[in-house]
Amino acid sequence: MKLELGKKCLIERFEFKVDRSSKSRYEVSCCVDGCEWRFRAYSFAGDSAFYVKYFNDKHTCSKTLTHPHFRQANPQVVGHYLVPQLKDGGRIYRGNEIKSDFKQNLGIDISYMQAWRGKCHALELLQGTSRDSFAELPIYCYNLERANPGTVTHIWVDDESRFEMVFVAIGAAVRSFMRNLRPVIIIDAAHLKGEFKGTLFLAVGMDGNNQILPIAYGIGKSEDGASWTWFLSMLKGCVGEIPDMAVISDRANSIHLAVSNVFPHAYHGLCCRHLMVNLSLPSNKKKEYESLWWKTCKSYRLSDFNESFHTLCLAVPRIRNTLISIGFGRWARAHCPGNRYHYMTSNSAESINALSKDYRKLPVTQLIEFFRQSVQKWFYDRRLEGIKERHELTQWAQKKIAKKIDGSRTWTAAGVGLNTFDVDDRKKRGFVNFYDRTCSCRVWQVSGLPCGHVIVVSKFLGETDCSHYAFRCYSNEVYKKTYEEAINPLPHKSEWEIPEGLINVRPPHMTKRQSGRPRANNRILSRGEEPTPLYCGRCKSHGHHRDVCSAPIPSQQRSRKGKETVAHEDPGNNPSDNYFPSYNLGDF
Repeated sequence: MKLELGKKCLIERFEFKVDRSSKSRYEVSCCVDGCEWRFRAYSFAGDSAFYVKYFNDKHTCSKTLTHPHFRQANPQVVGHYLVPQLKDGGRIYRGNEIKSDFKQNLGIDISYMQAWRGKCHALELLQGTSRDSFAELPIYCYNLERANPGTVTHIWVDDESRFEMVFVAIGAAVRSFMRNLRPVIIIDAAHLKGEFKGTLFLAVGMDGNNQILPIAYGIGKSEDGASWTWFLSMLKGCVGEIPDMAVISDRANSIHLAVSNVFPHAYHGLCCRHLMVNLSLPSNKKKEYESLWWKTCKSYRLSDFNESFHTLCLAVPRIRNTLISIGFGRWARAHCPGNRYHYMTSNSAESINALSKDYRKLPVTQLIEFFRQSVQKWFYDRRLEGIKERHELTQWAQKKIAKKIDGSRTWTAAGVGLNTFDVDDRKKRGFVNFYDRTCSCRVWQVSGLPCGHVIVVSKFLGETDCSHYAFRCYSNEVYKKTYEEAINPLPHKSEWEIPEGLINVRPPHMTKRQSGRPRANNRILSRGEEPTPLYCGRCKSHGHHRDVCSAPIPSQQRSRKGKETVAHEDPGNNPSDNYFPSYNLGDF
């Protein structure tokens, strides 16, 4: 009843005041004294409904009155108007845009806080609250496992049954990773933005078409060693102990500790992008240094690495000891004891974090459902792509090989043995051994795609196609098998099965949001990354800016400032004569 009254006020642009309000009576009148507009409603004992007993819908107040910031535009009324616009969970609908739409569509002015609170209420109507989402989490996980066989979910609670973490791995995605994908797992975390300020944990793999496949994801209270250890332990329970597995992440201490404990035999590589930021390369020749850094990281031959690393250390001497202490095997492709293929960064997981940027404000179950819907769509679309493809290799692998064919057109090959060949590439040459499936440039055995030397030998042998030299994971046959299964949706909430014996998950202790606009520069620095030091242009020291500097003004600046003051004090050159002309009152 109050909601309908509020809508009527917004449409007809008037306000009312509450005269009496109790559990059995509700009386309101127009906020203008003397106006005869009245509304009265009552409820009887034991009845929750209110009945309108008297309603005079005629206004006798002046039509010239204005009402800035309608008091009846409360969160409930504004929220019901915003529900259709916010059905798309990823839409960005700012408070100023809501104000503008209310002004244009309804002809009324609302404040920014009215728009913001109305938006929050609309999101609660569509998504529910974060606290209700935690209670719904066990039921959701149970029905997710029923809809998708092989799906693994785990919920970690404390002694008081309060939420700690949740882990989800969809069965079809896990099976596709174990059977068809390369043994490379890229992990990363991102912060949530809703009422629950937790952390999103993510583990992804890469298919033969260089596309991202989420293997598992989870939500926890914070990113620390215990959380990462629990998440990776649940992941290990799904995929097991994979030979020659590689884990790629940033340089966070918590991840290093968890990988060492859970996957002690796996190769743990660092993201070269994060490491480059940690090194803080000089800004005077930033592009040149970054180009040299990537050349050092991506070198396949040890000789190429030594040359690039020596040049880089000559340009920036301070990074030598840092990189040596980290260990070349953690970030340099030439020294890698495992096989990380061509994945030198954690950009794949970062891309998923960027995709979920606007959805990380949703409650827990809604966020998990967003990932399930995304994986469902990707499986369907990529399954159709694999069916349409007629070539032996995936589209991405074809483009990579075509680029190498163009770059090796002027190279020449010569036979050495029955299965060995020498290739002159105008540089360091290449020695191809088909028996061991190796090349001295190391590109073939590391990336899995034929290098330029193998392509030249293929032409030398009279072969018209070199795609059979690529690893099997890049074939279109494996690509179609990767996405041959379907990710099934969940039924409507009213049709969910609720078994007995499910745990009762209580929400964690959520800190109250502080007043004011949240700070935007709250990113947690990676291991070894230091904040940019403050520099004062006045006293030429670090630790503060010039606007808060208490040092005296240098003599050069003082003399310059004094000259400007003398010029302004000249009566013939006073700017105020131009900005403040004299007027006669008669002119107005």
